[in-house]
Amino acid sequence: MSIKKQLQKITILNSIYTKWKWRERKTSYGSDYPDQTFFVIRRAYCKVGLFSYVMTNMGLTDYALKKGYIPVIDMQNGRNTYLSEERVGKENAWEYFFKQPAGYTLQDIKKAQNVILSDGLITDRNHYPDFEIVKDEAKYEYWHAFFGQHLKIADPVRLEFEKTRDALFKGRKMLGILARGTDYVAARPKGHPIQPEPCQIIAKAEEILEKYSCDGIYLATEDQDIYERLQEAFGERMCALPVRRYRSSGNENINDLRGCEDQEKSGREYLISMLLLSDCSCLLAGNVGGTHGAMLMSRGYEYRYVFDLGIYQ
Repeated sequence: MSIKKQLQKITILNSIYTKWKWRERKTSYGSDYPDQTFFVIRRAYCKVGLFSYVMTNMGLTDYALKKGYIPVIDMQNGRNTYLSEERVGKENAWEYFFKQPAGYTLQDIKKAQNVILSDGLITDRNHYPDFEIVKDEAKYEYWHAFFGQHLKIADPVRLEFEKTRDALFKGRKMLGILARGTDYVAARPKGHPIQPEPCQIIAKAEEILEKYSCDGIYLATEDQDIYERLQEAFGERMCALPVRRYRSSGNENINDLRGCEDQEKSGREYLISMLLLSDCSCLLAGNVGGTHGAMLMSRGYEYRYVFDLGIYQ
């Protein structure tokens, strides 16, 4: 058998095993809560950002509530972007950033009688908010209301955000800009929205600043080159969090570029950055997960512009 066929066989077996391992199934941990059914929301390991987890978790939370189940999000019992190897099985990374949607934790249900473990792979039953909420206002309004009702920011993160906002914004009317670069632009992921060039962002930002009388700009970007381009264009009118940024060296995933950084810390910084975007008066952004997160957390923008440049082929 050729090496190629051997590898294909291994790939098929891995796929079958993964589907079996992460299948939805019922279980019982004891005799607590005999009249309630808990739906434990899981996701198989993949290198994705915080709001990818948020969106798919929202979809399964919605599914659970419609079925009469109590949702409990599990980012503890398997690897994920924000949980270091030594913390797997010990800490729930979801709770670094958000409260549980129904108030029950994994610890609370450790002896529950009726438990359903969700499928860890994304299936047709998981209808979650994605880049379509930028164009579909009805879909956006549904998920915006859902987020406000069921997802609450963890108290330590909320307090740090408020302190940071007051220090950075100083009561000014702000234009928030989200610009993705590094791995996303280099990889050009098929089927995903095309991201704007810095010159396009600068031109549109100047238009918004004048039309809506914004006093300053808050920039959220992980890309050092984009940061420098916009800093050169807007000078002291622009502010940003003092976080580490990167220059893309090819198709490396942003989570690989971060290397051995503290996952919890980087996730918290990212969430605070999106909260800052959500608190701006106007929004200018590419169509990416962070944009969707800022829109869902926002109390409403005076004006928002999300670039519609087609999708990568």
